[in-house]
Amino acid sequence: MVCSLALWWPSTVLHAHATPAESAAEDVQSVAAEMHETWDKPNQPLTLPVIVIHQGMAIADWIQDDKGGRALLKYHPAHQHWHTLLCGGSELTSSRHLEAAGMSSADAQALAALLQNHEQDLTDDQRQRIDSFKGVVKFSKGKPVSSTAHDMHGDTHGH
Repeated sequence: MVCSLALWWPSTVLHAHATPAESAAEDVQSVAAEMHETWDKPNQPLTLPVIVIHQGMAIADWIQDDKGGRALLKYHPAHQHWHTLLCGGSELTSSRHLEAAGMSSADAQALAALLQNHEQDLTDDQRQRIDSFKGVVKFSKGKPVSSTAHDMHGDTHGH
């Protein structure tokens, strides 16, 4: 698994005794673990080529078999756990969708810019698969609650 490390996160936010680089690496690993735990299938593990994190929110680019997409995750300090808020394709590159998920305009723009910067290293095939997810699926407690997609996430995107 190859993940791009996105952003320094103040060590006091999540890891009181870790250096900023250690905290950021732990956060990326936590997001990856959550994604794998939730979405891996037998003989079809996820590949996560990019994970970016800013102010307790993360976007993970995922590929599974011939499908792909992006997941927006939020960190809950009380539970020390990341959970998926949205899944989508190119829609999650827009700060508008990030703001709708509860981010401030400035933070949404910063996360979208980080994503754009780190996605420059994607191959054309990776980008095509990640952008293949159509629509946006909202999640609550790990389950889809609404969708602007024609087909639900689990039915057409390998999850």
